[in-house]
Amino acid sequence: MLAIVPQQEFIAFGGLQATIEDEARTRAEVLVTSAAGSLASESGVMPVIAVKQGEAIKVVTDYLAEHPEIAALVLGSAANGAPGPLVAYFSSAGVGALPCPLYIVPGGLGEEAIDRLS
Repeated sequence: MLAIVPQQEFIAFGGLQATIEDEARTRAEVLVTSAAGSLASESGVMPVIAVKQGEAIKVVTDYLAEHPEIAALVLGSAANGAPGPLVAYFSSAGVGALPCPLYIVPGGLGEEAIDRLS
């Protein structure tokens, strides 16, 4: 599981900038650890957790290149509206460069529907 901490748009004073980045990283770690715990309890497999900072498309592309053991890229889409930048990129321009299958989970798909499909 990969959590991405967006690059800050502004640069604050040294100590303040470090605090902002640490807080963003901590929030991402809590979120991905919670999701990993749910996945582990349902599947019995604990996923590897990584938190990276930077531009999302580059972070995902680089991570996939560094980890050839990854079996699939799974992205969640919004329940309504336009696709986010990762879904838009990897489902069009980036799909040919992927080293693994791409799965897009519809944002409006509830837990019961997912359970029925599996």
